[in-house]
Amino acid sequence: MKKVTWTVTAALVGSLIWWAMPKYFQSTENPRSEESLSRLAAGINRSVPIMIDKETELLPAVGAAGMLIYNYRLVSYSVTQVDRDKFAAGVKQRVTQSACNRPETRDDFLKKGITLRYRYFDKDKQHITTVDVTPADCGF
Repeated sequence: MKKVTWTVTAALVGSLIWWAMPKYFQSTENPRSEESLSRLAAGINRSVPIMIDKETELLPAVGAAGMLIYNYRLVSYSVTQVDRDKFAAGVKQRVTQSACNRPETRDDFLKKGITLRYRYFDKDKQHITTVDVTPADCGF
């Protein structure tokens, strides 16, 4: 369960990094465009890599059309030490709840049709799981 707590912490810090950035969504540019989300990811990436807690590192984010992708690394775990299905289920529940309840992610991303993707990797950057939070997950 500690792993799930770390991932939730990582998701929240990722949201906080975004929240600290200028409100570029106030422009007339389509907030769902790859260009707009790539620019946002580039702003986040000025602060990474950064340790979110003692086990979780935020890696560079990626902007794609209609999607903002956060990448995290569990620095002390190998993919062989993680039950992927259990980890994914716990993470999905927690990051969805967090994203849907936080005004910054709910109003500026999800209500605008942007999917938030959370990708998790092990200490050797081997993929563990990917979890998407879509507008439909929050009832939009």
